[in-house]
Amino acid sequence: MADETGGVFDFVTLRWTNLPALQVTAKEKALRLFRVPLTEGIVGQVYQSREPVILPDVSKSQTFRKEMADAVNYQVRTLLAVPVQTESRREGVLELFNKTPRGTFSAQDMELAVGLAHQIALLLNVFRVRGPSGTVPPPPLPPPSPGPSPEELLESRRAARDAHAQLHEMKALLETAMQARDQSAQRVQTLSEELEQAKAQVEATTPSQQMMRLLHSVEPFAFTLSLATVMKNVAELATRLVEAQALQIFLWDERTECFTLGFSTANAVPGDAVPVSFKKGEGLAGSAADRMELVQVEDVTREDRFSKSIDEVPGILSRSILAGPLSSHGRLVGVIEAINRKDGRPFSSDDAAAFAGLSLLGAAAVEKVLIHQNLRDVARGALAAVADLIETRGSSPGGRAERLLRRVGAAGETLAWSPTEQREAEWATLLFNVGKVVLPAEVLFKQGELLPKDRDLLYSVPRLSSEALAGVAALAGPARIVRHIHERWDGQGSPDKLSGEKIPIGSRVIAVMDAFDGLVSGAMGRKALPTDVALKEIEGCAGKQFDPACVAILFRLERGGLRLS
Repeated sequence: MADETGGVFDFVTLRWTNLPALQVTAKEKALRLFRVPLTEGIVGQVYQSREPVILPDVSKSQTFRKEMADAVNYQVRTLLAVPVQTESRREGVLELFNKTPRGTFSAQDMELAVGLAHQIALLLNVFRVRGPSGTVPPPPLPPPSPGPSPEELLESRRAARDAHAQLHEMKALLETAMQARDQSAQRVQTLSEELEQAKAQVEATTPSQQMMRLLHSVEPFAFTLSLATVMKNVAELATRLVEAQALQIFLWDERTECFTLGFSTANAVPGDAVPVSFKKGEGLAGSAADRMELVQVEDVTREDRFSKSIDEVPGILSRSILAGPLSSHGRLVGVIEAINRKDGRPFSSDDAAAFAGLSLLGAAAVEKVLIHQNLRDVARGALAAVADLIETRGSSPGGRAERLLRRVGAAGETLAWSPTEQREAEWATLLFNVGKVVLPAEVLFKQGELLPKDRDLLYSVPRLSSEALAGVAALAGPARIVRHIHERWDGQGSPDKLSGEKIPIGSRVIAVMDAFDGLVSGAMGRKALPTDVALKEIEGCAGKQFDPACVAILFRLERGGLRLS
């Protein structure tokens, strides 16, 4: 409390948490010996300025005086000091030390303390009016000074009642705040205990358990043959592993010796976020591939190899980067690059080690898919070549097998076929005419109108092809599609007179696409028709020979500008 006459502060009282009463009394006696001038220390600053002060670290304050704390052997770390005052009168200063659990006082703490100090000042004013006994003193005798008038006494009583009500309100508010603080502290303690238990469980796991966890984490990309799925799952796992803000994967093309963007978590597309292609040594990604080792950069502004066009994604400013080669058995298949930790810190050495390990797993998964795709493309190309050779026996123009394959594939995407359905339809498209090899040449090369027996031979080709394929277990699905390509929607086809949706969907699609291509390409020696004329002929057969839904898909593809080149 301030003693304006003596120009000093008088120590009044203290509240000490978790300290025996005898020790508190002894410390109070020691503190009462101090007389701090009204202009010195934090108390003097707060008293003179009438403004509260928070010190997160008193050791950094030149104003703070530690003599009183040293006298009672108490270390002050953090401090909150507020003036005890009303609008018209200053009474002193309320100081709070060392918020628990260890932390700093907040703006909300200061607001509560200011309110409490104001209530203290109001009660002191009431005490001053009422006197030490708690009753209103009798009117003083004149002279030397006149006593308070009845109106002033009535106003004082009202002020006392208001102050008392405000004090109760503030007390309830403080109790609520203390309960919330205690609940938060308990929650922090619970979370800490759970974290320690989790750490203990991780440390206690056996090598076999750790291996099972690893297998579960890589399962999404280790057991799929879809390149897009592998890249997406590798990118998502890497993003979680190093808490990356963005991640991109570049694929290496051995023919062009260039990288192209394969996947980006920032939804980047080639030609937008990155150049169409870049070579080894360009950017941090290209540098990682050139060196065949992980590149870790804490600050890209200090790195000459950094390239905005390669090592940055739309909407994100690159700061820290991890870039590693995707290499399996010495073969480079791509580069994986993580951009910025989500918490703003640079990538650590632990991040780099984890990222390098995942790069090895990702490279093996990508290489497996690429090998499978290469084998599939070789087989598909060989079959397409065989199919074209067979077609040339029937005087059909070359390249027909590939055109059919593209149309059937596009129809499959429209119908949302599964990978298995798409693959079986593609094989059926390439193999449904292999039965032509047993037909007489004069039938295949015959010009003009076909005789009924010649037409029957041509209609038997799918059945002959299906019977030839049925002996291969892996081709059972395509063989079933091939057998029913000459069935009709109205049930008047061959060989089994199936109708409607009883005909496999792959057979219905191939029938429409094969008929249309024959019309526009001039198959079997006929004159090629314009696209619009061919479409009208196909439309006229919808609901009779062809599935109307498949005809609608053909119209959508042709009028939507399907590219066959």
